[in-house]
Parts: sequence; structure tokens; C-alpha cells
Amino acid sequence: MEPVYPAAPLEAPKGSAELQAAPAEHQQLLPPAPPSYDQATSISAETTAPGTADPKPATTTTTHHTVVVVPTSPYGPEPMDVQCPHCHNYARTRVSYKPNSRTHLIALLLCLFQLYCCVCLPYCISSCMNTNHYCGMCDRYLGTYDRK
Repeated sequence: MEPVYPAAPLEAPKGSAELQAAPAEHQQLLPPAPPSYDQATSISAETTAPGTADPKPATTTTTHHTVVVVPTSPYGPEPMDVQCPHCHNYARTRVSYKPNSRTHLIALLLCLFQLYCCVCLPYCISSCMNTNHYCGMCDRYLGTYDRK
């Protein structure tokens, strides 16, 4: 079966110098090419809100080891205004508190010091627990602020 397309590119007829000059003028009239996928999906420092971290982990390679730095959560201990990645609405997050190992350790220490009436306090104080953030509009999970 023979190929459908010609083997050599088509040439312009001789004496058509204005046809050859037209592509250069045409290129000037065209808008710039759109950004590549990597450029469009990367977050620049100017577009990042203050206090938020870059969601991509930074990788540093040394001669012997590879160090991966995982950014912290952009969410804080208080409700905050964000654009939900699920419903794309701007809304204040709804927070709920979840006990962590620090909460249980404080309760254990209170038991060891025989302060049984105070054991429930770490489970009532929000600063002793992690903060889970949910979208205020669609109620989907967005992230956690970990207490250290």
C-alpha cells in the first residue's frame, strides 16, 4: 500500500516572495501561545495567599540522601475564608476538633496525679486537639491543623 501523504513538503510557486513574507507578519498578529500544563498548574509566589504553603513538596537532592520537605497545612486553628476545591465557592470553613495523642497524654498525666475530676478537661479545650476544616457550603473535608 502506498502512503497517502506526499514524501516531500509542498513548495510555494516561484516568484511568490510576498507569500513567504506573510508568515512573519502573520506571527506578529497572533496572540502569544498559551502556557504549558506545568506553567498553568504551578502556583507562583504572587498568587499564593499570605500564610499558605505551596501544596507540592520540595525535593532537595544531596550527594548521599534525598530530602523531601512536606509543607504544613495552610489551615490554622480558627475558621478561615477559603475557596473550596470541590464546589469552588468562597466560604468560611466549619471547624471540628478531634483529640490527638497530646490530648490523651494530658489526660493520662492528670490520672497519674490523681486529678480524676480534671481528666475530661483536655477533651473540652480546643487548644489540646487537632482542628479539622470543612467547607461551609458543601460540608466536605478540606484539611487539618495539627497541634504539636
